[in-house]
Amino acid sequence: MSEPPADPLAHRTIPLYQTQGQLYEHKTSLVSVQPLCSLPEETRALFKPASPASQGKDGEADAATGQEAESAPEPHVLTVSETIFHAQGGGQPSDTGTMTATTSPESGDEAKETVFTVHQVRSLPTGAILHMGLFPSSPFTPPTHLHQAINIPLRTLHSRLHTAGHVIGLAVNLLIRRGDLPTTITDSKASHYPNAAYVTFTGAIPSSLAPTIQSTVDEIVALDLPVSIFFWDKDRARGECFGVGEGADLKGDEMGVRVVDLGGRGSYPCGGTHVGSLGELGKVLVKGVKRSKGVSRISYDVAHV
Repeated sequence: MSEPPADPLAHRTIPLYQTQGQLYEHKTSLVSVQPLCSLPEETRALFKPASPASQGKDGEADAATGQEAESAPEPHVLTVSETIFHAQGGGQPSDTGTMTATTSPESGDEAKETVFTVHQVRSLPTGAILHMGLFPSSPFTPPTHLHQAINIPLRTLHSRLHTAGHVIGLAVNLLIRRGDLPTTITDSKASHYPNAAYVTFTGAIPSSLAPTIQSTVDEIVALDLPVSIFFWDKDRARGECFGVGEGADLKGDEMGVRVVDLGGRGSYPCGGTHVGSLGELGKVLVKGVKRSKGVSRISYDVAHV
């Protein structure tokens, strides 16, 4: 029987969602399980207190209050050897779902399942990925094999929103090449949260250009370009990707810098999940353009056609 690591928070989790974005179920091994309250304060601060009765706008659990907090199960944090659960980051919320352990039946008994409901997922600089959630009763203990299953509709929504943000970036860069926007405009930050998605650019984009941005986005989506994930070295990523300025600190690992490419028309350094092709986006809705202190913000949403 293998011993759990001395420091589970230093144990690197293999992020399968980085290479297999359409993998929605997976069998993995439990590395550690700890009460949230036992973790260092700076680690606890990464999470919102979980309530089984309420969900936030992004699908993550909101804080419990009053009597509900007193009766709620104690949140626990699990680490596993590899995971399909996307950890919050890069403007994308984390996945939710379940991890299930099945105990072998004793003579005459039925097999028993213990289901851990995953509410929030966070990553640490050590490479550990922490899954915070709730057990219905007693936690399971290592070594245990777990069946992971993510919330597919929520993952699909997050992937559509994230890819749609890159499509808007591609549309703006296309308008720059056409001469409709000045070359001084550059990609900046983005948020791909449901009901609060936007992309920002340094430089002034007139609000009156919103219909032109919308029609350009529609043209790109209609091409149904394939969305591909590559791992490039830093020099190539810096030279070919949009939104990468001189001297930008590109994050990568032994595989390189993770890049999302839209049918060869444009690429971005990105750690998020995405659709397989642009036709899966449905309708990308440009809701408006606002400017403040030299930054232009394009808000958007996705809808089924």
